[in-house]
Amino acid sequence: MVDGQYYNIRKGDIVIINAGLLHSKSCAFAKNLRSYSVGICDLALSGLPDNCLCAKGEPPVVSCGLISDQIGEMFRLIYLLHSDKKHLSDICDCMALSLILLIYEMLNSRSQNESKKPRSSASATADRIRNYLDEHYRESLTLSAIARELNVNEYYLSHIFKDEFGIPPMQYVMRRRIGEAQSLLMDTSIPIGDIADMLGFSSISHLNTMFSKYVGLPPGKYRQSLRNMEE
Repeated sequence: MVDGQYYNIRKGDIVIINAGLLHSKSCAFAKNLRSYSVGICDLALSGLPDNCLCAKGEPPVVSCGLISDQIGEMFRLIYLLHSDKKHLSDICDCMALSLILLIYEMLNSRSQNESKKPRSSASATADRIRNYLDEHYRESLTLSAIARELNVNEYYLSHIFKDEFGIPPMQYVMRRRIGEAQSLLMDTSIPIGDIADMLGFSSISHLNTMFSKYVGLPPGKYRQSLRNMEE
């Protein structure tokens, strides 16, 4: 999931996450997935906002096709060399820059070969629903209340939202809350009970249950695992 949109990925794909975008992955799927993550800062490309590699509205998943094995080895090599930051950090930086340029060319080639389809009124309505959910996800929400607020039939609302974004609206709300909880656990020392209250969970137990379901471990252990990595 990148910026509220869900994508199916397969071996050899690269997922681009521009700065500031909410993102997550299915816990059940991740257990069978080997992936490498490379964080890039101070990126500036012509025609794009700072620290962005993919234009807004463009699919962030790029298939590497016939060279997927070679690109995978580049990611793996960066991972291995990065363990010796003192002597090999410059090499890792150069390899990361090469990856950026290669992915950038792939995106340009894809843009030239794909014709953009005009968005339907249903897609525009789905965007309006998502914007509402992003503004009110901390509140107590029901599907019927959302439908009344937006003056949309409840069944139609659920259908077009799932069709556009791949999941039902209430599941989107829960994933949005879980994503915010992850950020707060990572970047702050706010007590878990306060996080539950802030994000609209009915109790700490509710947060623990849902967090474990989506992330794979309870929030307390998640926060501790992050601290252990920093040490």
